[in-house]
Amino acid sequence: MNAVEPNPVIKELKEGKPYPGISSSPSLVLIKKTLIFDLCTIKRIILSIFLMVFVPTLILAFTPSGVLSGDEHVIQLLGFTTWYYNFAIMFPIIIIGATGPLISEELRTGTLLFLVSKPIDRTRIVLSKFIALYIFGTLINLLSLSLISLFSVIKYPQFVDIGQYFALFFLYSLIITFFFGGITMGFSSIFRRPRNVLLLPLALVIFSFLVMMMFKPLLLFGENWYEKYLLYNLDIGYHFANIFLWISEAFVSEQNLLNYFGQIFWMFGIYKIDWEGGSTDPKRTYYYDPIVSVLYLTVISVVFIVIGALYLKKRDIS
Repeated sequence: MNAVEPNPVIKELKEGKPYPGISSSPSLVLIKKTLIFDLCTIKRIILSIFLMVFVPTLILAFTPSGVLSGDEHVIQLLGFTTWYYNFAIMFPIIIIGATGPLISEELRTGTLLFLVSKPIDRTRIVLSKFIALYIFGTLINLLSLSLISLFSVIKYPQFVDIGQYFALFFLYSLIITFFFGGITMGFSSIFRRPRNVLLLPLALVIFSFLVMMMFKPLLLFGENWYEKYLLYNLDIGYHFANIFLWISEAFVSEQNLLNYFGQIFWMFGIYKIDWEGGSTDPKRTYYYDPIVSVLYLTVISVVFIVIGALYLKKRDIS
């Protein structure tokens, strides 16, 4: 009979042997174990990067070279696809799927019972796993955006804004990782089954970026119920779009942003149009300052992490 492979975190914590070049602190050992053994598996990395680059690569491959000429902009060609497909739908799903089992799976397998017997309290367990998740999300974005940028340069050497494209979406991805990783980590600390952990964050993605996008035009026309009833206060998609516009303005002029993302900004409440007045000129709504939107999403994420950590501290995991 084959010997059962020992759990790496139990082995390292039990023997007290540090990883090469890293302190033997239980928190650091747990971060490295989570990152290497739970998150950065070859299968997960390959699948995540494939899902992130698939659609942008198709667009690059099937856009005729004759359509582009002169000083072309990759943000114009791939901007909407990257914002919506990559960072409104696909990347949140990747982060949610990676985060869901981090605590709940430890509860199911009994590993967490061993961890809490060591000199690392439950709050540090949650924070250590969240740090590992954040590193994982950053790595996936670095690799996927690098591949998309490389394919862009190979197919269209005339692109003049590859650096802006990479920096814009990488900075934006840091907000996405923190928010969806935080709320999912909170649920993972509360629910025992990974399936239950994934349900609510995925529902939030579907509601914020699919359902709201389909029905938002009905709210914006006529009396503009979206503004009249202050629905932007509860619209996560609005706050993400507000942050995206704020980051984008550091790299792209406002007029170009309207040319590239005008419809999406309107549908997410960043700009409004006075249809009844006969004007089609978009005007900024300024419902929230972008900094406040960052704080808004950060506070939500932190609250879920704290609630999850407090719940785990009081939980009977025997």
